[in-house]
Amino acid sequence: MLRRARNFISKTWRKFLNIFLPTETATESKQKWNRLAKENARYFVMTDYGEKIDEPTFRASGQKDYQMLIEQDELLRQRLQPFKTKKVLEIGCGIGRLTEFLADNFNEVFGIDISEEMIEHGKKRLANKNNVRLAATDGLTFPFPDSNFDLVFSFIVFQHMPDIAIIRRNLKEIGRVLKPNGLAKIQLRGLPTSKKNWFYGPAFARRDAEKLIVSLPLTIIKTEGENQRYFWLWLEKH
Repeated sequence: MLRRARNFISKTWRKFLNIFLPTETATESKQKWNRLAKENARYFVMTDYGEKIDEPTFRASGQKDYQMLIEQDELLRQRLQPFKTKKVLEIGCGIGRLTEFLADNFNEVFGIDISEEMIEHGKKRLANKNNVRLAATDGLTFPFPDSNFDLVFSFIVFQHMPDIAIIRRNLKEIGRVLKPNGLAKIQLRGLPTSKKNWFYGPAFARRDAEKLIVSLPLTIIKTEGENQRYFWLWLEKH
């Protein structure tokens, strides 16, 4: 009974804060992520290993996640192999944690991030990867022509976008830059959090995600992890 009451109070307080606290803008997000990149880029890209995460651990985490999220994804394998002939865009590439391993397996890899600091760090880390191009963006638009990519991928990025309108703008851009019948694999936040946290972003269930893509040239072909930490969408451009 006491635990139930505490949970109710906590949820009510979180909803109150999320209604009345101001929503971060894309410009404010850029400023925040540039600051965090200067402070501790590896940690703020991958917080699971603590603030003292070193380069070997950071790199190993990227390889592990690449294998789990791309290499072992049966849908992506069926639709996109051979990967070596495909062109991929990574949204929120940070300093290239996953980009490095995408580059080892795909023909061309483009990574974008809202933080110029992250991008500059990433360019130094991946200087030996000739098939990688990294660029900073405004967090709303992508500097690429229409129908350009076979795959768009994003992990632990959309969960930090502070506003539903910003997320929809990014999804609109995904629909624009994907080739016809191209795929996107995007992770959204599945569990709610408070705006008082630096990592805030709105949470989604499948019904919410369906609303995000209304009138966009995208179809949800698979979901996974609804009401969990990581809520995944597989999208196809029609």
